[in-house]
Amino acid sequence: MSAKASSSQLSVSSSGSGGLSHVYIQHPPLRCNVPGSRGLFYDDGNKLLFSPTSDQVFSWKAVPFDPHVSPTSDSISEGPILSIRYSLDAKIIAIQRSSLEIQFFHRETGQNFCHKCKPESDSILGFFWTDCPQCDFVLVKTR
Repeated sequence: MSAKASSSQLSVSSSGSGGLSHVYIQHPPLRCNVPGSRGLFYDDGNKLLFSPTSDQVFSWKAVPFDPHVSPTSDSISEGPILSIRYSLDAKIIAIQRSSLEIQFFHRETGQNFCHKCKPESDSILGFFWTDCPQCDFVLVKTR
C-alpha cells in the first residue's frame, strides 16, 4: 500500500492560551492518496496528520510539513474511528471507537487494551494526552 501527501503550505493555528486547536491547509490544498482512507485527523499534541485505513494508520508531521517525506505507518485493528491520537512520547496510539470505547495500542509491543464505559453511564465526548505530572491521559465525558 502506498501513501503520498503533497502541499505547498501547512500552518498551525493556536489560541491565545497557547493551545493548538486546528490546522490550516492553505492553497494549494493537501492531496492525500491513501487507498481506503477513512478521512484525515489532526493530533494537536504531536502536530501530526493521520489518515487511517481499515488496518493501518498513516501519519505525517504537520510542523514543519515536508510533502516529500513519506508517512510513518502503524498497524491497527479493524473498527470505526471517531478520533485518533498518539501519546506525547509517541509510544501509544489511542483510538476512540465509539461514544463508549477507546482502544489503546502499544506501538513497540503490539499489545492493546480497551477502556469501555457502561452503556447506562456517561458517554465519551473526546480525549487528549497531557504532560501534567498527575496524569498522562484525559477523558472528556458527558458528566
